[in-house]
Amino acid sequence: MELKNLSDHTQRAYLAADTNMARFYNQSPDKMTQERVEDYLLYLKLDKGIAPNSGDKVLTGLRFFYQHVTEKEIPISKTARSYK
Repeated sequence: MELKNLSDHTQRAYLAADTNMARFYNQSPDKMTQERVEDYLLYLKLDKGIAPNSGDKVLTGLRFFYQHVTEKEIPISKTARSYK
């Protein structure tokens, strides 16, 4: 994340997104399927009632992780299971 010149605040937010999802499923985020990621985002919206801006931060953190860290093909869009 430092190589991408992300601020300390952004790095913490992205790490929290990945960590919280991993804790929710009790599984490493690199082992997640696209369906699980989408279900987690839906859970945050419907069950936890998080604000759209907070949801966007989680979404962006997860997207960064899958694109730049694992280089795994899990397309995560803002419309993931009607997230937004």
